[in-house]
Amino acid sequence: MSAEFLDLRSDTFSVPCRGMRQAIANAQVGDDVFSEDPTVNSLEERTAELLGKEAGLFVASGTMGNGIGIRVLTSPGDQVICGSKSHIYNYEGGQFSLNSGLQLHRLDEGADGMPCLSEIQNALSLKEDIHRAPRTLLSLENTHNLMGGRIPEQSKMVEACRMAKNAGLATYLDGARLWHAHVERNVSLAELAAPFDMVSVCFSKALGAPVGSLLAGSRDQIDRARWFRKRMGGAMRQTGIIAAGCHYALDNNLPRLGRTREYAVRLAEALAGTGRFSADTGDIHSNIVFLKTEEGMAERAVSDFLELGIKVLALDSSSVRMVTHLSIDPKLVDRSIERIEKEWR
Repeated sequence: MSAEFLDLRSDTFSVPCRGMRQAIANAQVGDDVFSEDPTVNSLEERTAELLGKEAGLFVASGTMGNGIGIRVLTSPGDQVICGSKSHIYNYEGGQFSLNSGLQLHRLDEGADGMPCLSEIQNALSLKEDIHRAPRTLLSLENTHNLMGGRIPEQSKMVEACRMAKNAGLATYLDGARLWHAHVERNVSLAELAAPFDMVSVCFSKALGAPVGSLLAGSRDQIDRARWFRKRMGGAMRQTGIIAAGCHYALDNNLPRLGRTREYAVRLAEALAGTGRFSADTGDIHSNIVFLKTEEGMAERAVSDFLELGIKVLALDSSSVRMVTHLSIDPKLVDRSIERIEKEWR
């Protein structure tokens, strides 16, 4: 087994570089509960402006951001339309039923990473009925984690939000990895977020900060979100220590983000060439790659990867996920590909 590991289980395994650690050490701080932390205030203003929204709220995690944002746009007893493979349905511990009294109405995503427009329209067209929870929100995801990091077509996002708003629903974007859509499609963050009432982005995945996400929307929405953050125990004090790492990430990591897809494509092509896995190497949208194995062989594949010094994640019995990130040493990618080609071909 190799003494060095290429950790591709998630981009959350990225770690702060020396420059980010220095920025964190030098951060100006204040009490953020009193809105007196200058580093947090500037991060909220900066990120909200990037997203084309009036205001922003710094939160501890993407799950907290989604929970607060969706709660702001709904009331207990409401129904939220979302994707069957969405993060809010699969990976947030049932928080919407527990914390907000919400019901999630799931629609299956198509190959492009979002529910087809006709299915969304069908869900929106259901007549009001006292037997059903009222539909008040459409939530979409970009990039889409469980759809292999896919970037949905912006025109479809716009049309889905138009249909929702015509039906009287609010719209929310889980944009934890929206940075990748911005870089890979060369579309501004503001344009990507424009169709949605509120949007969240994460700093501790693609951008490599140790902690933090941000929720953006109108000033009234963010004022209300600040209240929910307090109720959920998410209000922090000298938070500038964390926010400084996020500023550094915007300055230094966002411009380099495109290389993560390059790593993903190279690794996927090498693995597909072994005949052990199937992967659509010509259709990798961002930094996430799904590899298909024989049925029941995913966990065995994880062990086999480990023997080559590569850590990956089994998603189910026949698929393995790799996620590249900026903490990866390019030379380690080269050496890992050499080992793959030597041992598995």
